[in-house]
Amino acid sequence: MALTRLLADRPDLPVVAAGGVMDGHGVRAMIELGAVAARLGTAFAACPESGADDAFRAALAGSSAEHAAPLHRPLPAATVIDLLEQERASGRGGRDNGPVTATTNDPLCLPAPDPDLDVLHACLGSSWGLAGELTPLHGERDRNFRLDTVAGRYLLKVYNPADGEAVLDLQRSALRHIRAVDPDLPVPDVVPTQDGRGWLEVTGRDGRRSLAWVMTWLEGRHPTPADLAPAQLRDWGRTAARLGRALRGFVHPAAAYPIAWDIRRLPQLRPWLSAVDAGRRPTVEAVLDRFERRVVPDLAALRAQVVHNDLAPGNVLVDDSSTITGITDFGDMTHTALVCDVAVAASDGLSGREDGLQLVPEFLAGYHSVTPLEPGELALVADLMAARNAAAILITAWRTREQGWAPQIDDEAYHQLGLMLDVGLDALTGRFTTALRTGTPGPSYGGGGLPYPRRATEELLDARARSLGGLELSYARPVHLVGGRGVFLEAVGGRRYLDAYNNVPVLGHSHPAVVDAVCSQLATLNTNSRYLQEAPVELAERLLATLPDRFDRVLLVNSGSEANDLAWRIARHATGAAGGIATSWAYHGVTEATYAFSPESWGTADRPAHMRLVEPPPGPLSAVPEAAEDLHAAGLGVAAMLVDGVFTSDGIHGPAHDWTSAAAAAVHDAGGLYVADEVQAGHGRTGDSLWSFVAGDVPADLVTLGKPMGNGYPVAAVAGPADLVDPFLEGTDYFSTFGGGTAACAAALAVLRTLAEDRVVDRVAAVGAHLVEALREVTADRAEVAGVRGWGLAVGADVVDPATGRPDPQRTGRIVDGMRERGVLIGRTGPGRNTLKIRPPLVFGDEHVDLLTDALTATLAALR
Repeated sequence: MALTRLLADRPDLPVVAAGGVMDGHGVRAMIELGAVAARLGTAFAACPESGADDAFRAALAGSSAEHAAPLHRPLPAATVIDLLEQERASGRGGRDNGPVTATTNDPLCLPAPDPDLDVLHACLGSSWGLAGELTPLHGERDRNFRLDTVAGRYLLKVYNPADGEAVLDLQRSALRHIRAVDPDLPVPDVVPTQDGRGWLEVTGRDGRRSLAWVMTWLEGRHPTPADLAPAQLRDWGRTAARLGRALRGFVHPAAAYPIAWDIRRLPQLRPWLSAVDAGRRPTVEAVLDRFERRVVPDLAALRAQVVHNDLAPGNVLVDDSSTITGITDFGDMTHTALVCDVAVAASDGLSGREDGLQLVPEFLAGYHSVTPLEPGELALVADLMAARNAAAILITAWRTREQGWAPQIDDEAYHQLGLMLDVGLDALTGRFTTALRTGTPGPSYGGGGLPYPRRATEELLDARARSLGGLELSYARPVHLVGGRGVFLEAVGGRRYLDAYNNVPVLGHSHPAVVDAVCSQLATLNTNSRYLQEAPVELAERLLATLPDRFDRVLLVNSGSEANDLAWRIARHATGAAGGIATSWAYHGVTEATYAFSPESWGTADRPAHMRLVEPPPGPLSAVPEAAEDLHAAGLGVAAMLVDGVFTSDGIHGPAHDWTSAAAAAVHDAGGLYVADEVQAGHGRTGDSLWSFVAGDVPADLVTLGKPMGNGYPVAAVAGPADLVDPFLEGTDYFSTFGGGTAACAAALAVLRTLAEDRVVDRVAAVGAHLVEALREVTADRAEVAGVRGWGLAVGADVVDPATGRPDPQRTGRIVDGMRERGVLIGRTGPGRNTLKIRPPLVFGDEHVDLLTDALTATLAALR
């Protein structure tokens, strides 16, 4: 027997002699061997009658359900794809188009066939014995016709001239395999000719030859977005998984031909970037860069098999109840990572709807109920969905440039890609993972009408000046914003800006978890914390669980300024002292008490008499004890020192654990309290911990939190030990009317939950490191940019005069304005107003880093 000969040649193969029991790993080996039979020197592919046992022949033919079931899992992509491609290269495969570059033998390159209807009617009559009316149907690369006969309906398909017999045999064999494994899946059958052939060759009016066949007709219509409610999306996912399971034991040499629509091959489409519209190119390039950096290293180790690869609404039929009645068009079938098929079906199935991303978990839940997704697969779904949209943009652009026309799918693909990048691919991954784990797909919301009219920009500027006076606006030419989602803001006219400045919406703008929590709570109850209710208690408990054990009290307020003001009051009550210490350009709030701690805001005013300032790190460690001694000498004593752990307004100087620990010790020695102001440094901004002072093990006495706590909803807090807080409450009868209001607590709880479930802090560390490295790389040869530094996603870079090395605030302002003109918002800070301040929402991802550094590169080049 051939199997015996094979075992003699390859004794290391995990198979057994005929008649023995073959486990799942053995069957996997058979499938692999079937795919590379020619390479192994056997003749099984050409001669299935050669005497090999049934299991081997079934694996080779890829059409037996009996031996598909024992498979533990499909082979990893890296294991089989290379072998299959070697098989294809040997001459046994399908389209000979090599790596994914369009050639003259590629269906993307060749025009669709131009069949002669008279020839088709003649072929139908002579070869199939069928006669009837032909009605043209949609087809991108092929020509499809509905054939109405007396006996019933059929589908006549005339293939693109690029598709040879191996491609048709691949599809016919796959359809047979699917029906054998899962007979209830609604796939068509190939109708043989009267002499038993599967297809025949026809010549078109242009002289080109194509293969054609007849298939059974499937009833139904293509679904619209409105047809795909959550229940239907789950069914869509289950159907996609059943189709994948039906194909997982199937192999065929032609499955190895490279196609541009295999999103595993996205990096090979990079040469087509030049065809993409210049306005879209940075977005697509950012997805390509991230794919190569984050996806490629992991994709090769995941499950791989032959997949349908195009379960889009245009290839699915449904009945009036939106139940799936047909799966068509196996033209993009290929061997790739299984999760690529998942991402394609999810992306295409939800295309055309604004709430698509919120509904992806419904599809994934359906799929997961049939074929559980592995953690490594789930971690790539969002990236692969983005890759599908990027591929659609690239392929459409290339075909339009080279051929003058392509199906216009790129506008919707770019829109969907924008929605994904608004939220952030890492954030989407967290949402999908959480939804699948908890069984809760996530919030779905829609806003009603806004209670104010839109105004023209100039009209709004005039009205603002009349009613709000001289309050500062960012930029000499203000940005008139009308919307925000994720890390992007939208201005009047549709211009989108990458937000790399606003730290308050830590989860990104309009995060659905926060919106849902606030709206639900406002629709239920919203009152003050003097009434017994769960929300403020739950919030206090969850906050304390994130802090060191010495903290056991939480006071809820409305803003960071109010929190710092309250901390100052507690410190004065506890110490009886009146002196305060702050860093030399700090900012801690807008109340009278916190203004004293905010020299950034003093302007030309004198330093308050009870305040002493010290230089931030790397300033001398002796500065704090000297300031404390001076306060004691003035008869004020030391009540508190307030410290922002990343020293944002001072120019961004964290981490500085030695400095902050020494400062805390000096304050304690002087009898004062050390207040860790986590308004800007907290909620995971540093990537080391949820709170910057915890990362440095600084012995803070009080901790203050600001509006990032509610993603911008007005809520803040002071946390401290009972021996400081309780005496203050007893001695002052303190109360804040809507500090700890129910809706505010709901927002803060949603933020804490999302930070934990989406593992935001871990991602901040990785993305922050990438951002600093990328900024250093693009500014390495720029003498005007120095000292790029950062801690997590608190990043700064000094701008100086190249000739003198002195701070250059004018140049800094031009860079900030130039970035705005290129669609990226950043700020500036520091005593010299010459430090670029990059402080984005924490859902900022690698793809956004690329957009930012591209804009900075162009801005710096324009300044030369």
